[in-house]
Amino acid sequence: MDFMSAWIVSLSALLFLCLIWGTHAQQAFRSEPRNLTVRMGATAVLRCEVLRASGTVQWVKDGLLLGPQRSLPGFPRYSMIGNPTKGQYHLQIEKAQLEDDASYECQVGRSESSRAIISSTVWVNMLIPPSKPYFEVDMATPWTAGKKYVVTCIAPDAKPMAEITLYKDGVELTGVESFNMSGSKDKLLNTHADVTECNEFRHTANCYLALCD
Repeated sequence: MDFMSAWIVSLSALLFLCLIWGTHAQQAFRSEPRNLTVRMGATAVLRCEVLRASGTVQWVKDGLLLGPQRSLPGFPRYSMIGNPTKGQYHLQIEKAQLEDDASYECQVGRSESSRAIISSTVWVNMLIPPSKPYFEVDMATPWTAGKKYVVTCIAPDAKPMAEITLYKDGVELTGVESFNMSGSKDKLLNTHADVTECNEFRHTANCYLALCD
């Protein structure tokens, strides 16, 4: 083998080794976060594991970078947990609230040996029970015997919408019509359930309950 052939072979081998080295140095996700459904007050954990992490790892919430620290400034209920030497950068959200209902991404910044990578976008979906339901009855005008009136039960500030079942003397009422309106905050819903009843009623716990025999 002459000198020129040996030089070409050596150059090819070097390029091959560089390619192999570059592939092994490239950071990648071992596991990416998944969508979560969480009850209010519970703890949520979004998982993110990175192979050969060489760039800065941080989470993004609704497009906002949360920072690379394990304890995230400005977000006292948020922290990154897991063993970073094993590539674990899980996002933990304690005492989950409505404000945590958002989109999230795990991002790894660019480094000298690797391009930046971004996980798939996932959602934390909060389940929020309604506040105490109550009845609403128009009492501005005295009720007249023999006439029928609409009694409304309202289950406020739920996510998703509440399902209302009305009973009279232990028997489920039929003909109930439900609809939703905006709650006191964005993403919360007030569910209204209307039923038509006759004019006999009683007042209990600040709610008017229809009693038709």
